[in-house]
Amino acid sequence: MLKYGALLLVVALIAAGCREEPNYSDVPEITFDRVEQYTFTKNKVTFDSLVIAVDYQDGDGNLGLSRGEGGSQSGPDFEPPFNPGSQYFDNFIVNLQVKRDGEYVNSPVNFNGRFPRLSSDEKEEALEGEIRYTITSFTTESYPFRDTVRFEVFIYDRALNKSNVVYTDDVVLYQGQ
Repeated sequence: MLKYGALLLVVALIAAGCREEPNYSDVPEITFDRVEQYTFTKNKVTFDSLVIAVDYQDGDGNLGLSRGEGGSQSGPDFEPPFNPGSQYFDNFIVNLQVKRDGEYVNSPVNFNGRFPRLSSDEKEEALEGEIRYTITSFTTESYPFRDTVRFEVFIYDRALNKSNVVYTDDVVLYQGQ
């Protein structure tokens, strides 16, 4: 019985080693997953913290930009075209849209930012997973309206490929109050 168990283990290991890597496009693909909303009040000011979760797939794994060592803006991920002021400085693009009379109106406000490198080396490999992106900028002092909003979201990879655009579900600001 032990002899067959060892043989079965070897066959299972060989079969697992033959697993075919996914064949994703080198242009990142994202899918909206959810928005998590956390509303709280401190010193009579109401705050909304929103977490946007998107799922991603990328064929060559070149997603994310480093944040710089010790908070400095130096290194290859801060050189052109990723330098401050460039359209590619941020790689997670989040545009606010406000619902007015049943239609979405683009706001001049955006919540763009950077998400870190998702692979620790430069090896090309297919990646998939989830990016969770937090927005903590809503307060009743800076944005007093209990509006219904949604966010238009897309990402860039380091080859400057733009993903598809997704939209979040509606969020009613400060609904926890």
